Amino acid sequence: MKKTALLFFLMINSLFINYQSSYSEANPFTVELARQFSSDIFYSNGVPFLQPVVKVVNLTSNTGFFSSAYVPSEVSKPYFRFSIEGMVGFVPDKFKSYTPSMPNEQYDPNSIGRYVSFGQNGLSIDTAGLIHYFFLNLMYDGIYGDHKGMITIPESSPTALGNQVTYFDIRHSALDSLVRSHPLYSTLEAYGLQDTVLNVVNSFPERFTLPSGGNINTLVAGVPQLIIGSYWGTELLLRFVPKVNLGSTIGDFSFWGVGLKHSLSQYFDRIPFESALQVVYQGTSLDNTVGVTNAKLKANADILNMNLHFSRDIPKILTVFTGVSYESISIKSTYTYLLPVEVQYQLGLLDPPNTEPTPGFPGDQNPQVAKVNVSDNHFKFSLGVSRVFGPILLSGSLNITDMILLGFSLGYNF
Repeated sequence: MKKTALLFFLMINSLFINYQSSYSEANPFTVELARQFSSDIFYSNGVPFLQPVVKVVNLTSNTGFFSSAYVPSEVSKPYFRFSIEGMVGFVPDKFKSYTPSMPNEQYDPNSIGRYVSFGQNGLSIDTAGLIHYFFLNLMYDGIYGDHKGMITIPESSPTALGNQVTYFDIRHSALDSLVRSHPLYSTLEAYGLQDTVLNVVNSFPERFTLPSGGNINTLVAGVPQLIIGSYWGTELLLRFVPKVNLGSTIGDFSFWGVGLKHSLSQYFDRIPFESALQVVYQGTSLDNTVGVTNAKLKANADILNMNLHFSRDIPKILTVFTGVSYESISIKSTYTYLLPVEVQYQLGLLDPPNTEPTPGFPGDQNPQVAKVNVSDNHFKFSLGVSRVFGPILLSGSLNITDMILLGFSLGYNF
């Protein structure tokens, strides 16, 4: 399960974008805009970045639930089967890239009231909010509006499974032109904010690098499994990995699963095959502290598999089994983080090579909380063979859906 654990960590941790800038002192409005725009990029691209890896984890985790559809309707005493279920998934190229989205918002004169108001104390301006809104307007104008083409978006970017360098290029010269031609610019002049906005734009990072992913071609995992049977033709399936610390890269990881399998063939006489219906629910939990800024990651996954499977025993040779599954996964994660240290250096928040605040360099004092919920579902077809050698069970399966997976099982019956 270590590889699976690493993948859960990768898909969350890789989302937090590192970008390059060239200014040497901390402009508070620039820092705040950088925080907000980084968050915008995260929420605009987080789901397509994660979706393929969620699918791969789902497919891989749902392998190895059955090697025969036979379940005895009555037994004199319970039986047990302990096994190690191995899983190998092959990642197709289509899962390794997506079309990125640049945060933007079309200008609406009626939106100014969100940031500018008149009250008993006179004019009130949310300067940081207004600059953020104005900046998103510039992105829209440079991508889709009257100045289309001044801001370009890459045609593709890697998912958490891919591996390439992709970035958003935001040239200062383009921003300056977009600022001065924007219909809101005259309003900013009236409020005395034009110099503030120009200073922020001219000191803003020109390149926002998107995460490059983990360059994953195959996913290999293994999980212990216990089957207990039978009661009224029903078996209980259990999977469990207690919370273990897998090092600073991964953190504390735990995994568990529970399922029920019920024989359908017991209700029919003289059918030439066995059939069964199975439902399995699995869950994972991950907690980690990441990097020198001690970012906190919490991620939990809920995984459901419902399958109908069949088998035919060829006496003294092997058992052939097949099945179709409906599978779904939902991952909820929370990441509490500061700006990366290298970004804080470039913003003038930290004095290199110090990673902690020093006199005159306060560091990032405003932790951000990013949340992402990702889900996926699909159908899967499985075909395999198994063979019993006394108490020993060996089986292998081919599983076909949006990708190809192989399953291997080594079990002991007692």
